[in-house]
Amino acid sequence: MKIVSTGNSEGLSSKISSILGIPLARVNHRRFADTELYVRIEEQLNEAIVVGSTYPDSGIIDILLTADAAQNAGAKKKVLLVPYFGYARQDAMFQQYEAVSARVLSELFLERFDKIFVVNMHSPEGMAFLGNKGKEIRAESVIGERVKEDGNDVVISPDDGFREEGENISKVAGLESIYLNKKRVSDTKVEITIPEGFSVKGKVVALTDDMISTGGTILESSKVLKQNGAKAINVYCVHGLFVSGTSRYAGFVDSISTTDTVDGPFSKMTVSDIVASSLREYFGH
Repeated sequence: MKIVSTGNSEGLSSKISSILGIPLARVNHRRFADTELYVRIEEQLNEAIVVGSTYPDSGIIDILLTADAAQNAGAKKKVLLVPYFGYARQDAMFQQYEAVSARVLSELFLERFDKIFVVNMHSPEGMAFLGNKGKEIRAESVIGERVKEDGNDVVISPDDGFREEGENISKVAGLESIYLNKKRVSDTKVEITIPEGFSVKGKVVALTDDMISTGGTILESSKVLKQNGAKAINVYCVHGLFVSGTSRYAGFVDSISTTDTVDGPFSKMTVSDIVASSLREYFGH
């Protein structure tokens, strides 16, 4: 058995390899002159754990080519770990005749893998497309430990969509948890209010979410919390994309911590231990 990393997950793959004592396969990733991807596994395999995110979406091609290379290298069993499953937000037709991208990717992966692990899928509907082959790994415990270490006073979620997860984080951290009231005005603008009767004055706030993409909700939440007297705001999330950068958080956010599902400068937490635990359970050792 070998761990086979795609091009965007080498750091996490290396950590998982170290924890499980499963070696990394030698993989040749390179680009042709027209930027098309070339993948070759440089050794024979009997079983393969492919690790790869779908962000950026070139990662989708990488996963598919790596699956084929593993098959050609002799792998009789192929397991996929998706640290970040992009395209999962489109898990239904919200308008007539839309593509349901979460279903499309799930079908592609189901054809090629015996088991598919996903860290914090965006929605239960997205996981449902993977059926019995799918297994979700939740990272709230990892965030909760970091929130506790950082000396926060309260855990706050930016809306009720992350309420349950925020409560799970707060239990690990031993803190109170609330969620803000959010009204979406447009794709890029939201209105945020603090629940009546709750005060953040003088408190160190752990602002938690599953994913930060453009970061508009986190920014507006931070502004409201600071305007209402929060002493400091520490932001935590599982998947940190930050497609609009982070410079605009200056003056509102005091620190940012993400996991390494998407590797970046704020990846201060690792999901490698919980991933390794799930893989160990699946393989029975």
